[in-house]
This record gives sequence, structure tokens and C-alpha cells, in this order.
Amino acid sequence: MKIGVVFAVMAMPAIAAAGPTLEPIQPGQHYAIDLYSGVPLGNSAVIATGGASQADAIGSSGTLVNASAPAVRQTTDTDRWNWDYHIDYLFGSLSSDYANSGISNLPDGHAQTITFGGALRVRDWAGAITASYHTIGIASSTSALEAQSWLVKLALAKWFPSLDMSIGAAIDTGIFDVVPAAPGAAQLFSIQGAGLEAGAQWIPRRQSFRIGASLVAPISGTNVTIDQCTGAAICGVLPDKVVTPAQFSAGVAYRWGETAWNQQVGGTFRDEVAVTALADIVITGRSADAYGLDAFGIEQLERSGRHNSFSVRGGVEYEWVPGRFRVRGGSYWEPNRFEGVGGRIHGTFGIEGRVLEFQAWGRRRGRITLTGDVARDYRNLGLSIGFWH
Repeated sequence: MKIGVVFAVMAMPAIAAAGPTLEPIQPGQHYAIDLYSGVPLGNSAVIATGGASQADAIGSSGTLVNASAPAVRQTTDTDRWNWDYHIDYLFGSLSSDYANSGISNLPDGHAQTITFGGALRVRDWAGAITASYHTIGIASSTSALEAQSWLVKLALAKWFPSLDMSIGAAIDTGIFDVVPAAPGAAQLFSIQGAGLEAGAQWIPRRQSFRIGASLVAPISGTNVTIDQCTGAAICGVLPDKVVTPAQFSAGVAYRWGETAWNQQVGGTFRDEVAVTALADIVITGRSADAYGLDAFGIEQLERSGRHNSFSVRGGVEYEWVPGRFRVRGGSYWEPNRFEGVGGRIHGTFGIEGRVLEFQAWGRRRGRITLTGDVARDYRNLGLSIGFWH
């Protein structure tokens, strides 16, 4: 289990750019909201290594990025069956431009993400269900609003011993709501949609490298509920749908250690001095007639996803003191998704220490992890408490 809390700190100085291109929403205009996110989603280790995770996606939290993850075993897992779960909570504050839209539209920097889920493996078959909840405050011309989105994923995967490969598929269901920021307020409108994805990882036995890839189909939500939208200026200019773009990701990982990486070693923990390097490339498709969320709050349109975008991610993990201390570092490029707003480079880091060992349905170790993600107008620190793996 992984439980993380992210606190934002000082914002970095802004880099000069042409600035966002905005136009007012016209009553009756047909358009979509683009729910694209350029920052990685995952556990503390994924964030600290620059979001590179396609070739080392395992279990419940790995399912967030690759549908084949439920069927990939930890190298210490030699049981006929096993289960896994994760919980991560991230809270961001004072990031002046969370979405890299060029709009400082977060008066209190309110943004948070919760991800949780579980996975079950029986022999070579495995399944997982994960949920990601994201909320962000947006300023409105009349009152503060809150945009909320849910992404629920149901994945099925199988390990193929003859191929040294895990292959999986998933169904994604997305729900997007906008509500007034006041506690207990009823939603103004809601949109739902669904999509598919597939993933694979090649883990050649007794080797020290892995390769992974995933393909996510676009989600287009057109089931709009607007019965309760009254009293807010945006109620007269609501979108027809929300979209998440198609995305292809591929990555490679290599581990230098005392023994070959890809083998079942048994035992509860694999305490070795080891360095693992990871790298991903992410290609995100266009979003037809889609616009950004930040501008929507002030009844403006800011074109999002007019072109395909590319991101490179990479990081390194070093188990410095076996079974006791790890350090991580990485970087990634968040591409420009909005017209007139440049992309930005993120620097990431993490340190993880073992704090105690105890018995709870087997031998367990506790850990404390500090994680950071720093960029222009975006700076977060995370403190995570959970189990050592």
C-alpha cells in the first residue's frame, strides 16, 4: 500500500511566452473540454523518476499507466496467487499554472488527485480495478467553481511464459462534473464517456532489461446532464462533450545489480545494491474542437490539442543501502498543448527510507518517501508513508 500527501512550495519564475489566445464563448456554440494532463500519474516512485514507467509497471498502481501490469509479478512473488492494492493522495497548492495553460486561474491553487485500486492474480491470469479522482478549483466571472473528474479502469491481463510477456486490455470510464466551490453544493452539469486501452511488457527471463508499451483510445463523453445548472454564468455556454485524446507510450528499463533482474528469487524482499534506469516516449493525439478547462471557467475558449504532442520522460533509481535507503531522480518534458503557451521542463526527485519491520499477514517493512516535481509555475513536494517493496 502507498499513501502519499503532496504539498506545494514556492513557484518558479515564469518564462516569457507569447501568452494564451482567448476568445469569448458564444451562446449555443458547440465545443468540447480537453481533459488532457501533461504531468505523470502514479505512485511516488513513478513521479520521482520523471514519470517513466511503461517498462516497469507492476500490480495495482502500475495499471494506471499500462493495462498489462496486473499480470507482472514482483521478482519475490513465487506464489500460485497474489493480490495487491494502492492508495495515493496528492494535494497541490500555490502552483500558479497547474495545467500549463498560461492562465493564472487558481486563486488558492486548489488541486488534488486521489488514486486507488486493487489487483488479483491467479497463476498467469490477473485483473485489476483502479480509480483516479482529480479536482481543481477554477475562477469564474461570477463565483468560484470546482471541476471534478473520475477515471475508472477495469483491466484484464495474462502472462505468457513462452513469450516472457504480459498482455492486457482495459475499459476506461470517465465522468466530468462542475460544481460550485461551496461545500455540499449540487453539480451544475455532468458528462460521461468510455474508451478502451491495451498494453504489453516484454520481460525476457534472466536478463536485466524490460520493454513496455501502451495504447489508449480517446474518450469522448457526450452524455450531458444539465438539469441543475442555474445561477452561474457558464450555464448558458456549456460544452457539448469532454474528450481525452488518444495516447501511445513506449519505454525501456535496465537494472544493474548483483544478480540478473528478470528472475524469481523468492523470499519477501530482494535486498541488493542496484541502479535502475527508465525512459519513456509519450505521443498524444489531437483533440478535435477542444478547449482548455481554465479558460472555460471565465467563459473563454483557449484552443487545446490542435496538434499532436510529444513528451520524453526519464529517471534513475538507486538502492544505495540494500533494504534501507533509495534515491531517485528524473526529468520530463511537458509539451505545449495550448496555442501561444510554450512547453516546460520538469525536474523530479525522491528519497525513500525504511523505518521499521513488523509482522502483519507476513513480514512487512514500513517506509517514508519524499518526492518532488518542479517546473515553471509548478512546484510540488510530496511526503509518502507506506510499505517497502
